[in-house]
Amino acid sequence: MNAAVEKFEQFEWLIRGTTAKSPNFEPVVHGTNEKPLTYQDKLGAIASMDTKLAKAIASVIVFGPAAKADFDHVQEHLANIMILNAVQDKRREPEGIKIKDLAKRVAFMVIQFALEPTFEDNFTAKGRLHLAAGVRESEMSLDCYRMTWKQYENLMTLAIESAINEASKAIKTYKKNTYKEFEA
Repeated sequence: MNAAVEKFEQFEWLIRGTTAKSPNFEPVVHGTNEKPLTYQDKLGAIASMDTKLAKAIASVIVFGPAAKADFDHVQEHLANIMILNAVQDKRREPEGIKIKDLAKRVAFMVIQFALEPTFEDNFTAKGRLHLAAGVRESEMSLDCYRMTWKQYENLMTLAIESAINEASKAIKTYKKNTYKEFEA
């Protein structure tokens, strides 16, 4: 199975039927008056997640652009990873761009690449920085970014992949427990 498909496999269950008007294709035992799973039942999977970052990224995956507040939370969380680690490593402020702006742009890029893994094949390192993150050559050179700031992008990537993995495991557990309850 494709790695991108596996990464989001558990989210497919949540995405199907997550609005009040969505048709429900869940298995139902006819004649028992058992209620099928509703979208509220499924959204309980997000509520069952341990961290706010996992909840936010799950919401972004499920609801897409409609989850603007959650997207902003994920972006801010990732940007803070760069800022806090750069301060801890005693990095000085980049000359052409404020570290806060750089961190926010790189966080945006990390989210986009995490949610659409096929982007990796379409962008060179320079394209990632300039097109995806929106950092112009006049603000920071590719070499400067690669040698000084790329390590913080890697930390952001680890954080978002970990949150996606946590969310996926929580959905899988919630789904299993919910169906077990229905069968009992």
